[in-house]
Amino acid sequence: MSDAHGFWSYVHKDDTADGGRISRLAKDVVGQYEMLTGETICLFLDKDAIEWGDDWRNKIEENLASVAFFIPVLTPRYFMSPECRSELQFFARRATQLGIKELILPLLYVSVPALDDENTKDDLARIVRTFQREDWRELRFKDPASEDYRSGVARLAARLVEANRRAEQTDITDTGQRLDQGRDESDDDSPGLIDRIAGAEEALPKLSETLHAITEQIKLIGNGLMQAGSDIQNATSQRKVFAQRVVIAKRLARTLSEPNEKVWRLSNDYASQLHDFDVGIRAIIELAPAEIKEHPESKQEVCEFFHGLQELSAATSKGFDEIQHFTDSIAPIEKMSRDLRPVFRRLRQGLTIMIEAREVSDSWVSLIEASGIDCQSDGDSAHT
Repeated sequence: MSDAHGFWSYVHKDDTADGGRISRLAKDVVGQYEMLTGETICLFLDKDAIEWGDDWRNKIEENLASVAFFIPVLTPRYFMSPECRSELQFFARRATQLGIKELILPLLYVSVPALDDENTKDDLARIVRTFQREDWRELRFKDPASEDYRSGVARLAARLVEANRRAEQTDITDTGQRLDQGRDESDDDSPGLIDRIAGAEEALPKLSETLHAITEQIKLIGNGLMQAGSDIQNATSQRKVFAQRVVIAKRLARTLSEPNEKVWRLSNDYASQLHDFDVGIRAIIELAPAEIKEHPESKQEVCEFFHGLQELSAATSKGFDEIQHFTDSIAPIEKMSRDLRPVFRRLRQGLTIMIEAREVSDSWVSLIEASGIDCQSDGDSAHT
């Protein structure tokens, strides 16, 4: 493949903290890969190459046919990055669907406890555990000029070359069919757009139910914070104020522990559900203009479906805003006690996953807006 593309997914703060060694490793691996194959790799390394303000999912889709590798550099901070989580979630699910799963090579750069937990509730950690990881935790300390480092880079490159060889032996016709799945309407046996919409609409109530459950837990957290604030105010008029605040903080930690954990788990479930339906919903939106052009009477049903997606996106943003409000308001309280730190750390993890979920639902709204379908007018034509 003369126009091969390599994707290197990492957190820039990790690269900065390690003196630029992560980005250097990417270029070293590419250099070795090119030497072994004689091919040129177009490396997507910096987020400047895939601007998050743009539709980066479409950019990845455009290059999936020529992908040589996708390497996520795993650290605790990677799992706390909404951008990195979304990127890996999307790529892993799409690559699995297309039968190029072997081209994803997670690089374990720093220990991540969730990856060692067989019962982890983090959906992204569960996905990563299905891939064979490359352990770089010791090699990251080696001098780039050392034999150990160079051998490690050569081993990475060789593994990628072998993965590409196996991928190229995959039935090309079968892969092509998977690439076009959900887009080719020439097959009379394939479901029509309205059938796809009907199937997707069955999923919306489940998504709304999960989001409602998140909201209920957030209310419980809010009530707990309000009660703690009241207790703190009352404590200021008593003797032994500091001791009283410690007691209040411990009580608050116990009160918030259960709803806090539920917010994290439900947010994780919600993001996972959105990712599960992402490819199908994006296909529906992309097919809609042609469907309306050929069958104008379908516009009403399409617009009703679009409206449902827009409402879901707005509700997702509201849920994110409420968690954000709490994380902002707890900063002064968090300093009161060591007991509160793990509780609020979990809440911030839930916030991270809600950002990831919002990113997915917002991308649907962006696609709807870009479709040119005017659902506000009474006309029955799509502007394409």
